[in-house]
Amino acid sequence: MAVRSGLGMLVLSTLLALGGAAASFDGKALDGGAIDGRPDGRIAGSLAVGNPAPAAPGFPDATLAQSERDGVTVLRVDGIITPVVERRFADAVHALPARRPLVLELSSPGGFTSAGYRMIDSILAERQSGRPVATRVRGGESCESMCVGLYLAGYPRYAAPTAQFMVHAPRLAENGRMTLRATEAMVQRLVALGASPVWIGRVKAAGGFSGAVDYRENAARLTAEGANIVTDLLR
Repeated sequence: MAVRSGLGMLVLSTLLALGGAAASFDGKALDGGAIDGRPDGRIAGSLAVGNPAPAAPGFPDATLAQSERDGVTVLRVDGIITPVVERRFADAVHALPARRPLVLELSSPGGFTSAGYRMIDSILAERQSGRPVATRVRGGESCESMCVGLYLAGYPRYAAPTAQFMVHAPRLAENGRMTLRATEAMVQRLVALGASPVWIGRVKAAGGFSGAVDYRENAARLTAEGANIVTDLLR
């Protein structure tokens, strides 16, 4: 994997197209995987959640901040991914000039799968239409659970060496149980979005999809292991 040096290199690089708390209520899920996956990484449906928590409303929406630099729009998501955040993200992207390069900067513990999956679909659609969409996680910040899917939807995928990533098994909202179907669908989605099957195998071997472990690694280690989560390590 290439080593880059900040946003200036991002602008110069070729941006290729197409490359945990949790709760659930009223058919919405917070954190975790999908029940049905499609090979292009898009979403067919979802019900699973991450580590169980009381099913109650009131989760604070992540902040969504927009900035411009060197002809690139940066959208930063900081916090829990909710339907409100998804709508704000969609509005911000739709307001951009056609094919204007976009960097999605993430710092998130995860969020509602219904919202996160729509954001993934939106990112994939923008890339298919010709808009360069990269993702980035800064040093000392983290991208967990649902956030990892969002991160994988972009290309290139930038991260500082100390950026933290976490994956785990989804759990059913009604009873907090893990199912093989939901877990395998989530794993297939990660692979469809670019995660190395060999790395996924290592995570499985370490119990990362067992329901008992939140599997965490920093970007430097992911890069060294060839996980293909991070494609460009920032220095």
